[in-house]
Amino acid sequence: MATDTSATRPAAEAPPGPRLSGLPRDGAHHVRGDIEGLRAVAVLLVIADHLFGWPHGGFIGVDVFFVISGFLITGLLLREHRATGRISFPDFYRRRIRRILPASVLVLVVTVVLAHVVFFANRARETADDALWALLFAGNWHFAIDGTDYQQAGDAVSPLQHYWSLSVEEQFYVVWPVVLLVVLGLAARRGRSGLWAVAAVGVLVVAGGYAWAVHETADAPTWAYFSTFSRSWELGLGALLAVCAPAAVRIPARLRPLLGWGGLAVIAVGAFSIESTTPFPAPWALVPVLGAVAVIAAGTGGDSRLLPLDNPVGRYTGGLSYSLYLWHFPVIVLLADLMPVDGRYYAVVLAATLVAATASFHLVEQPIRRSNWLRPGAKRQPRRRSARLGGALVTAVAAGLAVVFVVLPATGSSWPWEQPAEAAAAPAPAPVLPPPDPAADAASVAATAQVALTQAIDAAVAATEWPELVPGFDSPSEQVYAPEWVVDDCLDIRSEADADRCTYGDPDATRTAVLIGDSVSISWLPGIREALAGTGWRVRLLTLGQCAQPATTETDTRAARFADYCAMHRDWTVEQVRLTQPDLLIMSSAGNSLTRLASGNEGPDALAEWRAGLAETLTALDTVPSRLVVLGTPPPAANLQQCATRFNSPQDCVTSIFDETTDFITAEAETVAQFRGTQLQATYVDTRSWICDAQERCPPFVGTTPVYADGTHMTAAYSRGLAPLLAGVLLD
Repeated sequence: MATDTSATRPAAEAPPGPRLSGLPRDGAHHVRGDIEGLRAVAVLLVIADHLFGWPHGGFIGVDVFFVISGFLITGLLLREHRATGRISFPDFYRRRIRRILPASVLVLVVTVVLAHVVFFANRARETADDALWALLFAGNWHFAIDGTDYQQAGDAVSPLQHYWSLSVEEQFYVVWPVVLLVVLGLAARRGRSGLWAVAAVGVLVVAGGYAWAVHETADAPTWAYFSTFSRSWELGLGALLAVCAPAAVRIPARLRPLLGWGGLAVIAVGAFSIESTTPFPAPWALVPVLGAVAVIAAGTGGDSRLLPLDNPVGRYTGGLSYSLYLWHFPVIVLLADLMPVDGRYYAVVLAATLVAATASFHLVEQPIRRSNWLRPGAKRQPRRRSARLGGALVTAVAAGLAVVFVVLPATGSSWPWEQPAEAAAAPAPAPVLPPPDPAADAASVAATAQVALTQAIDAAVAATEWPELVPGFDSPSEQVYAPEWVVDDCLDIRSEADADRCTYGDPDATRTAVLIGDSVSISWLPGIREALAGTGWRVRLLTLGQCAQPATTETDTRAARFADYCAMHRDWTVEQVRLTQPDLLIMSSAGNSLTRLASGNEGPDALAEWRAGLAETLTALDTVPSRLVVLGTPPPAANLQQCATRFNSPQDCVTSIFDETTDFITAEAETVAQFRGTQLQATYVDTRSWICDAQERCPPFVGTTPVYADGTHMTAAYSRGLAPLLAGVLLD
């Protein structure tokens, strides 16, 4: 991504020697303007996608960068080997460090410091953790793990998530130069052409990497997106193009513009046709990758006459692309937490990104690249003012880096405005509702509780200051989510043994309740257990994360062929309910399941499928003489980890119920109301008034208790606080 578009190193870094035929020179006097322009296109696509969400396939700009990087770095290595008969790994990695680290570290330190200013302590610490992984060029694996951890899936977006692509590149370049040297050395010993040998290995890398990408995209899409193994073929195709440069030189002049314009058109098609749901990186990354190959090939050894790329603005923007890429995402994320996302926000983001990137480019990137730092044997030259300023800035950044990653962790200190982590875990949660009258029946208690809750919700909607929340912003997940999920590991019930292990309550109880559904369903469990406690009940779990009972869903954060497993689990759950013959059956589902149907249905078709699936489930359970209580989905609300900052108020995190959620609740309520079972008695409970006010405004907390752990799943404390209301519907 941050790769010189000039084709040998400057004369001070490489001794003169014969040049590999067909490969353009990489020096101060020859720059591939078309490649600089292509980098400009790539970075602008990425920024547009991240900022505006348009074009929705703008993220393919990263794939274009991979091709460019593979082409340029491989060309540089081949020319060095042709000129000197060797590849100097120390020189290569010194060049990479000089090119990559200064601006990268600057952005990391600035982002971590600003995160501690803007975010509450927990999210700020997570940002520092992300920065450390990025500094070690392992950010892609870090984000892959977070992305495949269902419990982390609802977390706020890291302002450093875009560093994953730099990690992929650098990991590739740990291995690729070694492969080149070994292949070229073996070929020379056997008296064969080194280029042919490298080309053969390149084909193997591309074919093997692409095959693995196809497999991993189907098997584990999140891992595939971040994985170096699934992305290696993209860098490999760029490398293969560098090897085949002598052939590209022979492209007829009249075909070059057609090839170049065709490549640009293919990239544009990819940007506007590829979506977040498109299987990626395989097979669809082929579109931007082949487009980039065509553009680069068209300009190799001749003029492709691509004026939209090869012009002063395109060349300058391309040169600025690395800094633009580094700065844009932290600016987007940090400013979104400081100001409303409106027209002014977009203008400020663009201006701030441009200013930061330009300053970084001229004060850090360029002075250091022109300096003698890590340039062995180079003569010291008088330092320009910009170089002195850049050196001072780098020194300050290094000092900041030491403070962020060494001094504070070593001393156990926190930032001055940060509360110690252990302090957040000390207080006990305040009750959401006042204690019920022990002499009153469940219905009376529920009615009284609803009045009190409505008043508390109204007060929370009107609140202008953040209270001391418990659990707080810095509380670990074990204190936030349902403990049955995160501590007992009882979300995914896959066997009768799991169900036996995850049965709560009095083992000698005469009555049994069974809870079915997904992670939203288990989030009700702390309140359900509290509601049934001391009344002779035990609760048995038959849940599966992201697998709603009424319909088969699919997801990119679980194992391969999850939709098939979800369908089998639904059938197994029905059989288990028939065997258990529970007195009470409880079910709930995430409203966003409609966006993850395995059928791919959307809108009215998705609602119709859900209605049919719920009716089918009710019919299948009609052989069980039980009461079924369907708890309506909690309306999705703000994710406090992403919404709350030190500079806003609770008003900024109050949300309204989406129309899609209302349609979902209506569809479920009508389906249950229309069901006429012979044995199963089904009741639907609309829970919107338990979370939102009469105007359907939903506060982020009630009293001092956060409502949601992540915008979808209730906190255990809030669920327990609803016990009086749950008792009213479960014990009716």
